Amino acid sequence: MSALSLQIVQPKHGAALAGAAPVPLVGSLSGDPAGLFFKWFSSLNAAASKDHPELNTANHSAAILNWSAPLAEFGSHAIVLAAADQDGIDLASVKAVKRSAMAGGAPPAAPAPCVVHRLVAAIRAPAANAQLSKNAATIEFLAPLRWAKPGNAASWIADADYQAVNGITMDLRIAPAGAPDPAHTADIPLDLAALAFFRADDKTWFRRTGPLPANLGTGKHTLTLSARAGGTAVSAARDVTLTP
Repeated sequence: MSALSLQIVQPKHGAALAGAAPVPLVGSLSGDPAGLFFKWFSSLNAAASKDHPELNTANHSAAILNWSAPLAEFGSHAIVLAAADQDGIDLASVKAVKRSAMAGGAPPAAPAPCVVHRLVAAIRAPAANAQLSKNAATIEFLAPLRWAKPGNAASWIADADYQAVNGITMDLRIAPAGAPDPAHTADIPLDLAALAFFRADDKTWFRRTGPLPANLGTGKHTLTLSARAGGTAVSAARDVTLTP
């Protein structure tokens, strides 16, 4: 029987995902599909369980080689397509596998990786129309799903495995309300790994604290948060009043 080889055709490695539409998952198989079970996996599958870590829980047939899934979780998804002649994931089934193949995964281990980036921008603080001190500003915004993981004693710690894969960057812009005023507008790149993070509302959030750029004035401004990857950006904006 011919050797098996799998390839992920879609999504393309490095692609950015914006909006709510399901994402096409397309794979190709070289070899005989008879007796095989096919499964798609995402490293950010919030619905994964011990018994069903795969995305396509209801259908493991070859038809799933051309399928769509939402991939809704914010962050960089390592996508894997696997085929095997056993459907179970228990130890006995794994030991009984005679034919299998896999495609995708994260670099550098994966020879043909497939990591795609779901973009979300959400501001938690300041509230809309709140005052924001130029000298001591606190800005909180949503972090990728797996930026942190449970540690000891109910604490949360950085998830180094996820952060090694993360390809999403974020930045802030603060501009005066009304006509464009470049001299009094500030673009603030964010070093995500250096930011504090915390848990609230069953999510992980970043917190940036400290002074804002000195060229900013006071009064009505628009605060814009952008998340970027693969040449694509999504943004969230909030009106604030800057104070000294």
